[in-house]
Amino acid sequence: MTGQGQTVLADPTTQALIAADGWFAVITGGLGLVCGGVAWFIARRWMLPVLLGLCAGGVLASFLTLWIGSTFTIGAVTVEAAAAPGVTIVPGALKLTASGVLVCWPLLAVGFFGLLEGMHGYRESPLRHPYGLEPGDPDRL
Repeated sequence: MTGQGQTVLADPTTQALIAADGWFAVITGGLGLVCGGVAWFIARRWMLPVLLGLCAGGVLASFLTLWIGSTFTIGAVTVEAAAAPGVTIVPGALKLTASGVLVCWPLLAVGFFGLLEGMHGYRESPLRHPYGLEPGDPDRL
């Protein structure tokens, strides 16, 4: 804390801030993959509503995760470094500095849903069968 009462980082080049963003991306990305897989197995009959729900729900879940992570902490996280003399280190929760990681949940949920649907659709696609030949024909290569 400076003499004017303003809080500043003791070491703005610390990697703890990057680690906090990385963990947020890993946790929400993993949850997005789980949501996308569950949505594909359960409700793929309603493609557009499910994809819109995955996208909107993922955005809301990311913001909820951000709020929970910055409001409730297990303990005070202190980013300590070589502080200038006379600067007091104030403990507090890490904040998300890279706002782009908020799209990890919806992006991976929708992307994984699309990947599963694409693999499933390709297996049943007529493009896999040469013209005029059906699966099981003896003339098929």
